[in-house]
Amino acid sequence: MKKSVKRVVHVLFSGLGGHGAVMFGMLDAGFYSDAEHLVLLTGVEPPLQDYVDRLEQRNIEWRYVRKQPGRAYVSFYKTLRRAIFESDPDLVFVHGLATIPSVVWNRTRAVVLVRETEPQSTKSKKDWGALAVAHANVDAIVHLTEDAAKTASAKLRALHRPGKVHIIANGLDIDFFSPARQGSHAILEGDIVRLGMVARLQPSKDHLTLIDAFDRLCSDRPSLDARLEIAGDGATLPAIEAEIESRGLQSRVTLHGTLGAEGVRDLLRSLDIYVHASLGETMSNSIMQAMAVGLPVIAGAVSGVTNMVTPDVGILYTSRDVHALKSAIAGLLDNPEQARSLGAASRAQAVRLYDARTTARAYEDLAEQLFRAKAGM
Repeated sequence: MKKSVKRVVHVLFSGLGGHGAVMFGMLDAGFYSDAEHLVLLTGVEPPLQDYVDRLEQRNIEWRYVRKQPGRAYVSFYKTLRRAIFESDPDLVFVHGLATIPSVVWNRTRAVVLVRETEPQSTKSKKDWGALAVAHANVDAIVHLTEDAAKTASAKLRALHRPGKVHIIANGLDIDFFSPARQGSHAILEGDIVRLGMVARLQPSKDHLTLIDAFDRLCSDRPSLDARLEIAGDGATLPAIEAEIESRGLQSRVTLHGTLGAEGVRDLLRSLDIYVHASLGETMSNSIMQAMAVGLPVIAGAVSGVTNMVTPDVGILYTSRDVHALKSAIAGLLDNPEQARSLGAASRAQAVRLYDARTTARAYEDLAEQLFRAKAGM
């Protein structure tokens, strides 16, 4: 019998990231639709306006718990802990590892579930420490893939609690992220070729190799009218801007900054090819979104990508290899039928594997299992 859940608290990063996309997809898919939901947006960055607008449109309560820049961790964790538990929630859904200290030593009746999303290849010592603390203190840790779970087990060893580990893939609203209206855009049939990438601008993303490959492609094909569209914001923005300027690509490369959900969808719908230059992922929401929109995908062959981008939906290249990336793009430009076939297969795979309704039901089933265990049933 399903537990009567009155209140769910979600804890996630206040800026752009996959956490918000997954949460909104689940909420729109009816995740504990009869419960009250409180969303706590946390971090140094102010809440993304798109998140605020979408929460208020859905009449979902939210708060911003700001972390001061620097090392003011203790006061931040205490403030966040009060915000999490003061309303006596039934379920606390923590997206990511950054706020784990706020949910340790849980003395309430709430079930605490952590969705672990940081790429295994880019985890810091602090991240691994937070994951070890989570294993000791929370009710469940959800990994997005079997590979991520195996890597964590090997790394944590005796600190790993296998009974708390579960695998649930990300999902998204495949009706919202869908191909453009029939006939309004056809892959590689326009006068201008549009490539694009959507991601936070951070060291784990390889935007500089993407820009280099794009520049070489344009130099090799002077008659090619191509554009590179980059959406996102973050720490590596100055380096990316400098690279674009040094190559004289200002008229060909557009930096869109942070886009809301509709902006991301509309940008993806305008592209011919989606390129994801990355040094490591867990399960990329941007790739899922591009696939759902029906785009062929070219991506770095790194952990967290190779399990998504298979030969029937896209092309993998050796990460950081600018020549391999340029060749992969050129190959699709020379074979538009292949590009369109990959795009159609991408959409079909997204519908089959990445529907947020499946993800929402899986998390509800897990929560029910945890409620029964907590009650001693």
